[in-house]
Amino acid sequence: MVEAGREATSHYRTRPQLDGATNESAVPGTLAASQAMPIIDFITADIRTEVLNSNEPAQAAAALADADVLLTGAWRSGFPAAPKLRLLQVPLAGTDGIDVSSLPSGVTLCNAYGHEPAFGEFAIMMMLAWRHRLFEIATSFREGSWSWSPMVGGAVRGEIGGQTVGIVGLGHIGREVAWRSAALGCRVLAVNRTMREKAAPVEHVFSWTELDLMLAECDIVVLSCALTPETTGLIDARRLAAMKPSTFLINLARGPIAEEEALYRALRDGVIGGAALDTRWRYPSASDPAPRPSSYPFHELPNLIMTPHCSPRTDGTIERRSRDVARNIDRFVRGEPLENVVAKTG
Repeated sequence: MVEAGREATSHYRTRPQLDGATNESAVPGTLAASQAMPIIDFITADIRTEVLNSNEPAQAAAALADADVLLTGAWRSGFPAAPKLRLLQVPLAGTDGIDVSSLPSGVTLCNAYGHEPAFGEFAIMMMLAWRHRLFEIATSFREGSWSWSPMVGGAVRGEIGGQTVGIVGLGHIGREVAWRSAALGCRVLAVNRTMREKAAPVEHVFSWTELDLMLAECDIVVLSCALTPETTGLIDARRLAAMKPSTFLINLARGPIAEEEALYRALRDGVIGGAALDTRWRYPSASDPAPRPSSYPFHELPNLIMTPHCSPRTDGTIERRSRDVARNIDRFVRGEPLENVVAKTG
């Protein structure tokens, strides 16, 4: 197994091989390389592993030529040939960075989960921070103001109990948000692209065509669906206008699920009450390592909580994902059915 990524530390390890068999794996991409070591530590099969320290495909050519398994979050047209590749394991849930059409024939694409508890807790944290005005209170008091104190007739905070929470995408993350929201006394609604048995705490699951009906009922909307052509721009100006003026939008999915300009204007003009965005439209790159996350000045808006796509990054997520990915690699080596299969190339 080879693992590669800019800013990663090169690592190479060989395990004894059984019956003369050799399995090698590789991992291009900073994210994958940063997660390589805990995954390697949980692998029990006899494989050779290598971590590369570059995102440049040309520098990974030799490793990819021999790799049976590739651990990465990115694959695109123009990558070096990988004729032996049979398993492309993404160490996260999203596979939108993988161009499946450019993968070699005979490859199984798998993803990984284990991040659901972190996402669920993050969503609840944002709801509580918003309804209880945590940042405003803490900041103003630090600056010397007692304006939020009842001793001087301060403003009244809200609670999340009794709020209607609408979840767009009732998958692994959506269900975790649903359980936690219900436990705090919220009414929970959901919409999903495919009809499925609803999770116990969800009052009603709307069909995809009924999204507008659900949005109109919600005090809090949580985006937890995958980014696809169908969901790109899903939350547009019309849907934002259909929400309550007090609605709080939480995006845990992907930035482009909400139209960038439409969301900025809706927050700026008070069309909705506020938002918490943990996903962006622009991300760091080699040419721009610290970009503004949007072409619009979201950072100037007082009704926005901004975080740098960090919601799943917890110690618990790292351990759960590492164990799951390692177990899938072990299953591959043993010739057992793989878990979390996303696609197979012909």
